[in-house]
Amino acid sequence: MKRNIIILLIAASIGVTVYINSVTKLLEPEVKSAIEASLLAEPEFPARPVWWEDDRLLAIGVVKKQDNHDSDAQKACRIIKKHGVTDLVVEVYDVVQIQKLDEWTRIGRASCNPEK
Repeated sequence: MKRNIIILLIAASIGVTVYINSVTKLLEPEVKSAIEASLLAEPEFPARPVWWEDDRLLAIGVVKKQDNHDSDAQKACRIIKKHGVTDLVVEVYDVVQIQKLDEWTRIGRASCNPEK
C-alpha cells in the first residue's frame, strides 16, 4: 500500500511539472536580444546582461558607485517595459568585482511587474 502511494505521488509530481512547463510562456530570443541591446546603449550598463534565469530574472552588471543600486534596476525595468515585458525581476551586481574576484554580491533589485 505504501509503495502504491509513493508511486502515485511521484506520478502526480511529474504531471504537475509537465503542466507547469507547458503553460510557462518564455521570452522570444529576439525580444531578449532587443532588451540587451537597449540596456547596452545606456552608460549605466557597460556589460551585456550577466544571465537570464527562467525568463523571470535578469541579472545585470554596473560599476558600483554606492551601496544601493536599486535606481539602476528600476531604470532597467523602464527600458524592459518598452519591449512589452513586465513579468521580470532585475538584479544588479558589481561587474568589476565579478571580473576581478569572481564574487557575486547583489547591490540592487527591482520588480518590473506593473503596479496593482
